[in-house]
Amino acid sequence: MSNATPDEDKEQFLKSASHDKERGLVGEFFGFMRENKAWWMTPILVVLAFVGVLLGMVATGALPFLYTLF
Repeated sequence: MSNATPDEDKEQFLKSASHDKERGLVGEFFGFMRENKAWWMTPILVVLAFVGVLLGMVATGALPFLYTLF
């Protein structure tokens, strides 16, 4: 433990936190995966993103145009 007062500890914490730029949800998630070496989650996220794109296409009516490509 440090010999600093609680106010000094709080000031140091706030100073450290203010240096990080704010990231979005996707950036936070990739940062989490990088820090925790959770790369096994990547295929799950890719499939979920693909399903989300398909659902978006169904909602907009663009899916029949995709069907003609295959």
